Amino acid sequence: MPAPPFGTASAYTDSFPAPPPARVTIAAETCFNLSVFKDMVRQYRKLDDQIITRLNRANAQLRDQNRIGASGSSRSFTPSSPISDPAGRDGIEGMCTRMWSEMMSGWTHRQTLLTYCLTTVHQSLEAKKAEMSGQDEKLAAPARNGADAGRRVRGLKEEEVFANQLDNEESIEAIIRKRSLDAFKSRCPFFTPSPTDSAGRAWWDLANSGRKGRGPDMP
Repeated sequence: MPAPPFGTASAYTDSFPAPPPARVTIAAETCFNLSVFKDMVRQYRKLDDQIITRLNRANAQLRDQNRIGASGSSRSFTPSSPISDPAGRDGIEGMCTRMWSEMMSGWTHRQTLLTYCLTTVHQSLEAKKAEMSGQDEKLAAPARNGADAGRRVRGLKEEEVFANQLDNEESIEAIIRKRSLDAFKSRCPFFTPSPTDSAGRAWWDLANSGRKGRGPDMP
C-alpha cells in the first residue's frame, strides 16, 4: 500500500473533495432550511477543524524535503517548534503564507453565506412584522380569519427562530476564527500579514480579538 501524501494540498483535499468555489452561490430557500444551511457551513468549517492536522502534515513534508536535500545533510525540526535553519525557515514561511491564505478564504466564504442569509431572513422577518401590524384589525375581526391569522403568526415565529440561530452562528464564527488563529500562531510563530496587506491585517485583527464582525471580502 503506498504511503499517504503529505503537505497542505493533501490535507486540503481531506477537507474538501475539491477546492471551494470562488463564489458561494445559494438561493434564499437555503436560508430558511436550517439543516441545509448548517450542512454547508459545517463543510466550510472543516478547514478550521483540521488546522492542526494540516499544519503538522505540511511540517512533515518540509522535514522530509530537508532530510533528502541536495547537500545530504540532515535537517530536522519538530512540528511544534520554530525552525532555526535558514532553508527550513524559508520553507515553513511559505507554508504558513499558503495556510493563512486558505484560512482567510474559508472565513470569507462562510461570511458570504452567513451575511446573505442574515440579510435575507431579517428582511423577510421585518416584512412579516409590517404586514402583521397593518392587519391588526383583520386579525381581531371575523372568526373566519382565525386560521389565516394562526398561519401568519406561526410563520413569524418560525422566522424569528431562524434569525436567532443565524445570529448565534455569528458568535460561533468569532470563536472558531480565534481558535484557528491561536492554533496557526502556535505553528507559525514568526508569521504576521504584511503591513501592505490591508485585508490580511483586518482579518488577523478581527480573529485575534475574538469578536463578532465582518472581515473584508477577498478579491
